[in-house]
Amino acid sequence: MKRHNAIKVVSDEILKSGLAEALFLKGSIARSEDDDYSDVDMYVVVSPGNLDAFLRKRIQYLERYKPLVFWCEENFVAPQIVAVFDDALHFDLYTVKSDSIPQTDDIKILYDKNGILDSYKKSPLNVSSDYIIKEISEFSFTLLEFEAAYARKDYIWAIALFHFQLKRISFIMRFIFDTDNARLGLKRIRKAIPNEFYKEYVTILENATPSNILIAMKSLILLADKLVFQLPNEMQSKINKEFFELMKGKIAILE
Repeated sequence: MKRHNAIKVVSDEILKSGLAEALFLKGSIARSEDDDYSDVDMYVVVSPGNLDAFLRKRIQYLERYKPLVFWCEENFVAPQIVAVFDDALHFDLYTVKSDSIPQTDDIKILYDKNGILDSYKKSPLNVSSDYIIKEISEFSFTLLEFEAAYARKDYIWAIALFHFQLKRISFIMRFIFDTDNARLGLKRIRKAIPNEFYKEYVTILENATPSNILIAMKSLILLADKLVFQLPNEMQSKINKEFFELMKGKIAILE
C-alpha cells in the first residue's frame, strides 16, 4: 500500500539525518481507520537548535519516496508541507517542537528514543455547547439570507447558502451522537450518526438542485428542529428560538 511505503521511506530518510527527536502519525492511520484513499499526517519533533536545518530539508525527505507534482507551505497548527506525489498520494509533513505538540486525536509513534511522547494525552475533538448554540443562531441568520436569495431567483447563491447550513447541521448531529469527534463535522459522518439520520441527510442533499433547493432547505429546517429538541434542556433554554421560529415561518411560505 503506497501510504505505508511512503511512511517508511520518508521516516527512514528523516531518521538518517539525525535531526528528529521523535516521529508520529495522526489522522485516520493513527486511528486505524485508513483505507486506500487516506492521506498521511506525519509529525516530526525537532529541537530548537535543529529546526532551521530540518525545515530546509523537508522537500528532500519527501522526494526520497517519489517525485512531487505539487507542494506548498502552510502553518495552521505548525509549519507544514502539503505535498502530493506523482502517484496522487497526499502527504502532510508537520514540524513541531517538544513543547508545542498538538494534543488532539490518537497518535501512532514511529520513533521516540527519549520518551518525549510518554506524556502525550489525547484530547477529544469536541466542541462546546456555546459553539453549538452559536451555530444554531447562524443557521437562523443564514435562513434570512436564503429567503432573499431565493426570492430574487438567485438560485446559485441559494444553493451555496444551503451547503453552509448543511455543514452547521453536521456539527450539531456530531455533538449529539459523536460528541468526542464533533469538530470533524461532515468527515466520515456516515459512521458517526444513526442510520435513520444519515438517510434523511442524504435525501435532503439529493434535492440540492436549482429547481428543488427550496424543498431541500425546508427539509433541512425540519431536521434542525428535530435535532434542537435532542439537545439538553439547559442548552435549549439558551437558544434564540424566537429568531429560529420567525425564519422557519418565513421559509415555510416561500413558493
